[in-house]
Formats: sequence, C-alpha cells, structure tokens
Amino acid sequence: KKLPAMSGIDFAALRREREARHGAPSSAATAASAGSTTDVTSGGRRLDGVEVESSPAAERQAGPVIYVGGACKDASGHHALRPAAVPPSAVEVDCRKSGTEVRVRGNVATLTTGLGSLHDRKPASDAECERVVEFLQRDARAIDASLRRGESVWVHCAQGFNRGPGGLLAYLLLYTDASWDEACGALKAARPRARGRHNTFRQQLEQLADGPKANVLLADHRSLDIRDGGNDPCDDDRR
Repeated sequence: KKLPAMSGIDFAALRREREARHGAPSSAATAASAGSTTDVTSGGRRLDGVEVESSPAAERQAGPVIYVGGACKDASGHHALRPAAVPPSAVEVDCRKSGTEVRVRGNVATLTTGLGSLHDRKPASDAECERVVEFLQRDARAIDASLRRGESVWVHCAQGFNRGPGGLLAYLLLYTDASWDEACGALKAARPRARGRHNTFRQQLEQLADGPKANVLLADHRSLDIRDGGNDPCDDDRR
C-alpha cells in the first residue's frame, strides 16, 4: 500500500540534523561524497514533519547519494574496482554476492549466514525464485541502513544492467513510497542503460511491489539523489 507523501523521509534534511548535532564535515569530504558543491540549503519535510525551505540549485547536493551501476575490471579481469564517478566514501552494496550479515532489531544484533552468489539469469525453480527475493531484500536492507546513517552508497553488480539496478529497485519498492512505475522511472532517469521493466528479476521485483512495505518510516523517493555510478569502458557497447 502506498503511503501518503507526508510520511516520507527527506535524507537531505536528515543529514542537516546530523550535522547540527555532530558538526558539519569538511568541505573536501562533502564534495567527495556529493560530487558537487556544498550548499546545504535544500528543503523537504524533516522527520518531525517540519517543512524546510528549499533552494532548487542545491536540492540534490546536501544529502547522501545513491550511485548505481557496474564495476571496473582489476588486473585479474574481475569487475571489482570503483568507477571514477563513485567516491571512496560511498558504502559498497555488491548485489552479486552476500556474506555474513548483521541484523539489528531494537537493541539486539544477530549474525545471519550469507546467501552466497547471485547469478545473472532467470530463476528456474521455486527455490531459486525464493533465493532471488532474499537477495533483493538483503540489498534493500543494506541500502536503507547506510542512507539512514547519512552515508552515500555504491549499488552495483558487474556491468550495471540487472543485479545492481535490481537491488536499487528493491530498496525503492520496500523502503520508499515509490510504486513499481515510479521506481522504474527513478532508476532509468539516473542510469538509462539499467534494466527496470525488463530486468531479469522482474517477476520477483513485482512480487515485492505487490507486497507490504518495510515496517519503518518510508523515504520520499522524490527526495533521493540517485546518480549513474558508471561501469568499465569495456562494457560500454554491451546491452
């Protein structure tokens, strides 16, 4: 069920509140994280519902950034390195693999076994479908956890077509007020070559879209700063 817009979190406003409590980062650190100037006058609705004045020129510069795309090849030929568009400060969410995960509920933290690797192909059985859904939910949790800490995230796979974009779509569908069409639109606006409606895992993503949202205060998807994270130049001709 889609919640009204007034329930949304504006992450730019959330970062400003964090800075008011703990001090603003240096101009160099902020520029590296946002990839632009450091004007922090963007507006939105704070967690307490108070409206904040907006400056259109800075609206997408004050909060954490979501970089979605692929990875560059290392000396061994593996897609493992950050493209130039992704700053070192962005927290990595690799949608190809899942190691041990720490889950926090209230004041209790538990360790869960990782899911292993996710291959870029349509699931061929009910068990594989369930595993894809678990991967998408894991990706969404990881993205949400970083954004709520005010951290930028690098959401990626190898080439930035299916698995990375799929992880971002799962986040938008579970932790924001976005519908399926709105989530696909936000993804394509940031990275046109990413597969939204034609994603390998479309069936599982639509399952998430038709199910309940996460039991948290949902983010306003319109306030998110989603950018193309790039990919290895060797993959530019692949579709």
